[in-house]
Amino acid sequence: MNVHKAAQEIAWLEADDGRHALRGTGSLGRSSDNTIVLQSSKVSRHHALLHLQNVGEFWLIDLGSANGTYLNTHRLHRPMRLCDRDQIDIGGTKLTFHQPLNVSAKYRATVTRRTVQKVETVSCWLLVADIVNFTSLCRSVVTGRLAQLLGSWLAACKEIVDKHFGTTNKYLGDGFLAYWRDTDEVSKNILDVIAALKELQKQREPRFRFVLHLGSVAIGGMASMGEESLMGREVNFVFRLEKLAGSLGEGCGLSDTVVKRLQGRVAPRSLGLFEIKGFAGKRDFFAI
Repeated sequence: MNVHKAAQEIAWLEADDGRHALRGTGSLGRSSDNTIVLQSSKVSRHHALLHLQNVGEFWLIDLGSANGTYLNTHRLHRPMRLCDRDQIDIGGTKLTFHQPLNVSAKYRATVTRRTVQKVETVSCWLLVADIVNFTSLCRSVVTGRLAQLLGSWLAACKEIVDKHFGTTNKYLGDGFLAYWRDTDEVSKNILDVIAALKELQKQREPRFRFVLHLGSVAIGGMASMGEESLMGREVNFVFRLEKLAGSLGEGCGLSDTVVKRLQGRVAPRSLGLFEIKGFAGKRDFFAI
């Protein structure tokens, strides 16, 4: 098997107008700036996203569309991973997702080893955002409204991240991970992102929290798949902090490294010293 070719052609969408190869994250909608343009009045301008993550996994995300995105006849109300021959319906346009090659651990290792660009260890700002009590929200809100509520929130967060030159790396069902490579100019973008997300939190629904951390991560770029993978302890650390923020009932948490870097430009409130599972010693944790 030609692994490079397989990586390029790992998945595609089949529609009435032919085959659409998927070589990375792409969007679907009525607007001409989408990766796949769907000409129907029932399709929103930016209707859905096909997001590539974790080496070869394609996730389908509705972006708060009025008419919804359907996966195997069920309206999508959270990001879902696609499987071979899944049926997608967007505004009456039927698409079949094809990924016949199983994305096994062996395949991931092979593709990563042969196609990964130089792995860099760089300083990055890491942002994790998550819906509060998503399970309870699912029980209390009808499917159609839940789909539009979560989709609109994801679209608003994506717009904030994109506008301030960040990258959404992973969707996590009811949340996401985004990052910024650290430069002298990035701090201003981070401050603007904090302000924009806190403004978004003023909406009644959905309630969500977010956490920011600054640390060194290993980034491996899959050129053939248009993907960068984040690896390392600091990625695990920010997810631990998000869980901690949830246990403390805080809407916005900042690590000690973020507060040190933004010194004088934010007014943090100390939450105390905490032991973080899997990490030695105690770390300061802050809220704003």
